[in-house]
Amino acid sequence: MTNPYGISGPPQKRSRSPLYIILGCGCALLAVIVLVGGGIGGYLLLREPAEEPTDDPRTTATSDPSEEETDEPTDEPTDEPTAEPTEESTADATVSLSASEPQSGTTLDTDDEQLTTENGTFVGIAVTIDNVGAESVTLSSENFRFYDEAGMSYTLVYASFSTSGPELPGGESATATLYVDVAEDTVIESISYSDPVGTGGQEVMIPAG
Repeated sequence: MTNPYGISGPPQKRSRSPLYIILGCGCALLAVIVLVGGGIGGYLLLREPAEEPTDDPRTTATSDPSEEETDEPTDEPTDEPTAEPTEESTADATVSLSASEPQSGTTLDTDDEQLTTENGTFVGIAVTIDNVGAESVTLSSENFRFYDEAGMSYTLVYASFSTSGPELPGGESATATLYVDVAEDTVIESISYSDPVGTGGQEVMIPAG
């Protein structure tokens, strides 16, 4: 029988390229999975087990912080001075003094003028000084001071001396007439004298009268 449409050609062959591509992709994916799985497995097999702490870190401290060494000394010095220096002037007084009874008045005659009291009254006392030492002692108003019953001190307002100079040589005597200006009710109880040579710089008290 003839074909009305003419002679037919040989049957066409189907291409298998898509199938090969799919199979190739599957094999490659499988290989990747195998490699990744093998690598993870090897890592897990080769990894050493982590060491676990055997001691509780809260109990590892074996020393009390209070027992730790410090840089500060623990003992206070025990050597303390037990007494003040005992060295004192050993120089004995080389003067002997005596005082007269106090005299008072509202005016005072000096070599140059007559003074009038500003506080109430002048009190005058004559003091005899005997220098029994070998060295001279000083005689000036600054060497003397008056004290009342309460222990209050008064500086001199005037002084006169029987000596010709401001010093009293050794073996000699002199009289110092001393005055203070005080309130009328003030009672002078004592006079003091001090001199670097005659008293070693210390005040020597003389009862008044």
